[in-house]
Amino acid sequence: MSLRSLKYALLLALVHTGVSISAQNNFSVEEAVQYAIKNHSSTKKDFAKIADAEAQMNALRATGLPQISGSAEYQYFIEVPSFPTPDFGSGTYQAFLDFKLVDEKELEAYLDNLPKGPQTISLQKRNNLNLGLSGSMLAFDGSYLVALKAAKFYREFIKSQTEITPITIRKSVTDSYYTVLIAEKNKNQLEKNLSVMQNMRREISEIYKSGLNEKLDVDRIDLSISNLQSTINNLNRNIEILKNVLKFQMQYPLDQEITLTDSFDEVYEDSKNDNGKSVEQLNINKRPEFRMMGKGIELANLDIERYRKGYLPSLNVIGSFSRGFQSDNIFKSGGLWIPTSLVGLQLNVPIYDGGLKKANIQRARIVVEQNTIDRADFERATNLEVLNAQKAYLNALETVVEKQRSLDLAQEIFRVAQVKYKEGIGASFETSQAETELYSAQAAMIQAQADIITSRFAIEKALGNFE
Repeated sequence: MSLRSLKYALLLALVHTGVSISAQNNFSVEEAVQYAIKNHSSTKKDFAKIADAEAQMNALRATGLPQISGSAEYQYFIEVPSFPTPDFGSGTYQAFLDFKLVDEKELEAYLDNLPKGPQTISLQKRNNLNLGLSGSMLAFDGSYLVALKAAKFYREFIKSQTEITPITIRKSVTDSYYTVLIAEKNKNQLEKNLSVMQNMRREISEIYKSGLNEKLDVDRIDLSISNLQSTINNLNRNIEILKNVLKFQMQYPLDQEITLTDSFDEVYEDSKNDNGKSVEQLNINKRPEFRMMGKGIELANLDIERYRKGYLPSLNVIGSFSRGFQSDNIFKSGGLWIPTSLVGLQLNVPIYDGGLKKANIQRARIVVEQNTIDRADFERATNLEVLNAQKAYLNALETVVEKQRSLDLAQEIFRVAQVKYKEGIGASFETSQAETELYSAQAAMIQAQADIITSRFAIEKALGNFE
C-alpha cells in the first residue's frame, strides 16, 4: 500500500470512528456512567479547580524567586530649580587676604568682575533622563517555606475533592437509569396482562355469542382492557420523561434518542447475588470524603505552623543599578551621565503586632478541631449508612421471597377464577377481584426486586467500592 493510500485509509477510519462515537445512543449502566463522568460540567469544573490550584502554587513559589523590575523616567524642567549663592562681601575679601590665598590686586580685579547683588546658582539641567534596574530576592522567611508546603497540600486537597465528583455523578446517573428500567419493567408486565385480557375477551365474547353469559361481562373485560391500555400509554409518556432526566444527568443531548441496553431482569439477577456484601466491613479510607477531610486537617495544621513561623525574622537581598542623564539640550552633543549602583540586605524583625499572629493561631487551631470533629462524625455516619444499606438489602431479599409467594398465589387464584367463569360456575365479579389482586401482587413484586437493585448499589457506594 502506498503512503497516500495509507493516509487515506487512516483518515476514513478516523472519520468513521468519530461518527460512531458522536452517534452513540446505546448505553449500559456503566457506559452511561462513564459518558456522564467524561462530559459532565462538574468534571470540567474539577479540571479548572486543579489548574487553579496549580496556578496558585506557582504564584506563591514565584514570590520567593528573584523579583526584577526596570524603570525609565524623562523630565523636562520648564523652570530649572536654583538656590542662592554665598554673599562675597568685605568679610570674604578680608579672609582671603588674611590667609594670603591670593594677591590683593588680583583678588580686587576678580571681585570687580563678579555680578553685584544677590545671585543664584542651579545644579540641575533642563532635560533629565533616568534609567534604572532594581531587584530583590527572598533569602529567608520561615512562613514562606511553610506556605509553599501548604500550597502543595492545597493542590492535593483539591484533587481529593474531585474524587467525590465521579461518585456523585455515578449515583445520580445510576438512580435515573434504574428508574427507567423499573418503569419499563412495569410497562412490560402490563403489556403481558393486556395480552391475557385480550385473549380472555375473545373467549368471553364467544361465550356471549353462544348465549351463555351477559353483555355486561364483555363490557367489564373491555373496561379492564381500556384501563390497562390507558395505564400503558401513561407509562410510555413517563418513560420518555424519565429518559430525559437520565439524559440531563448524563449531559447527553436532549433532542437525541437513547436506548438502554441493560434490562431490569439482568440487573436484578446480578444484584441479588450477595457475594458477601451484606456482611463486608467498612474500610473508611476507601471513602473519598474521608480522605478529603484528612487533607483538610493537614492543611489547617500547616496554617498553625505558618503563623508560628511569622514570629521569625525574614531576610531579603536587594540591589539596584541606575543611570541618570542631564543636558540643557538633548539635540546637541554633550550632557552628563550620573551612575548609581548598590547591593544590600534587608532584615525585617517582627516586634509587636497587637496579638494578630496569636489570634490567627487560635483560629487555625479551632479549624483543626472542627475538622477533626466533622471527620469523626462522618465516620460514624458512614458506618451507620453501611449497616442500614446492608439491612435494607437483606430485608429486600426476604421481601422478594414473600412477594413471590403472594404473586404465585394471586396467579393461581386468577387462573382458577378464569376457569370457573368460563365453565359457568364463577361470577365475573370474582374474576375482576382476582385480576385486581394479581396486578397488585405483580407491582409489589417488581417493587421488591427494585429494592434489591437499589439497596445493593447503596451498599457498594457506602463501602466506597466505586473509584
